[in-house]
Amino acid sequence: MAFLVALGDDELSPDAAAAAQRMLVAHPGALSKLDRTLLGSVPAFEAYRGWLDLRDELCPFLGERAVNMFCFAISDGCAAPYPTQLFRRELELNGDNPLDPQVTEAERLLIDWGRGLGAGAASVDPELTARLIATFQPKLRLLLTAFAGLMVAVCVFTVTAGTEPE
Repeated sequence: MAFLVALGDDELSPDAAAAAQRMLVAHPGALSKLDRTLLGSVPAFEAYRGWLDLRDELCPFLGERAVNMFCFAISDGCAAPYPTQLFRRELELNGDNPLDPQVTEAERLLIDWGRGLGAGAASVDPELTARLIATFQPKLRLLLTAFAGLMVAVCVFTVTAGTEPE
């Protein structure tokens, strides 16, 4: 049994339904299990959905593929089944092998950093941090760090909530 449950459309409060609609206008698609679980609290939903805004800022710099690889690496490092499967599927649908991707040097750096962050940010090798500083400008490092923090939070939330992969 899941610790937290995903709500159906008929279970959403009017405020939650409005928040969901705002998100769907900005980011068309379907509500995920994670979204439906978070909609039990509009402030929680909106805090976690800020991940999408940061993603929108990162993609022009890095590309969607690199961002998805970063997310997969963090999720896998956190041992969080729900987001790991979601990003694995996304990468595979786009022709990538997430377990043995053909990557650029910058993408390899993001993957290594993502796995390290997922395993525990305090254990990230200082040499890896130095390579990040040499590769990415300060504004991009800020966006990546904030995004990674939210990605780790998503992992913690889905593991704690008992969110099963779709």
